[in-house]
Amino acid sequence: MKKLLSIIIVAFLAFSFVSCGNKIDSSVWLTNLDDAKKAASKENKKIFLFFSMDENDNKSAKLKENVLNTEEFLKAYTEKYVLVNIDCSNSLYDTNQEEAKKRLRIFDIYSAKGTPYFLVLSSEGYVITPIAFAEDANLDEVRRTFAEADETISNFEELLSQTKTGTKEEKLTAINKLVELTDPAVSYHITPLNQLYLSLDKNNESGECLKHLIAITYAKAEDYFLDDEPEKGSEEFVKLTKNKILTDDDKQLALYTAGYLLASSGSDNLEKILSYFQQSYDINPESEAAQNIKMSLNYVKSLIDGEGDNLPQEQEKAE
Repeated sequence: MKKLLSIIIVAFLAFSFVSCGNKIDSSVWLTNLDDAKKAASKENKKIFLFFSMDENDNKSAKLKENVLNTEEFLKAYTEKYVLVNIDCSNSLYDTNQEEAKKRLRIFDIYSAKGTPYFLVLSSEGYVITPIAFAEDANLDEVRRTFAEADETISNFEELLSQTKTGTKEEKLTAINKLVELTDPAVSYHITPLNQLYLSLDKNNESGECLKHLIAITYAKAEDYFLDDEPEKGSEEFVKLTKNKILTDDDKQLALYTAGYLLASSGSDNLEKILSYFQQSYDINPESEAAQNIKMSLNYVKSLIDGEGDNLPQEQEKAE
């Protein structure tokens, strides 16, 4: 589970959110992703998400001045996109800590790799593709970059459309393809598609429901980890073992993952970690995974007995 990154602060004032009542003005840069999703859904547009750090990275402000804030860019790209900017400048941190936490969460769950960082999203917030610009890019170069992403974007949109209008089999196939296309680091956002898959294949006729169950479980766990409740997050994998489609080997890996995630969070609840590893091992001491589980189990025992320092990090969590 990835750790929370640096503190995210309130939006930079150069990108204004203009509203009148419940109307969202999508002709300008927005600073609220939820509002961007609403506008994108209503106007049948995609979202262009921009993480910036105007005062600190020496690139974001330059791109805004030269391209992204220009009338030409706004006119060209608000036709297809709702533009939303999450600014992360350190100096704004003290102004609104609650808003800072919200923005930190967005930064983290979209796995933003520094700033400036750009993503094309569907109106639902699914990540279609990242896009990168040089800091000295001009409008023509930005246009070429978008054009190079057209095929990827169109393919994603076509598959997404099939999940809504296709036959049952077409929907299931399209969902699986979208899962394959989505970087695991941002698969959190496609949880609705995982849920849709399970609702369409209630009896697991495809034999592929488990991966969607696991994805949903990771998403639930991530919410708890982001809220600094790692024990509740790990417990989601214990709940997963109650599902009848899991084999004993699947249950063993789920329980091991519960212990692994709790240990990785830095929790000092060694007894609970030990319990998860012990339950996992006991399911099948002869399995291929049993030796690694036993190593972790013994190491936690040594920690409880005061003979060790840290849990081994080379163990792999369940996929």
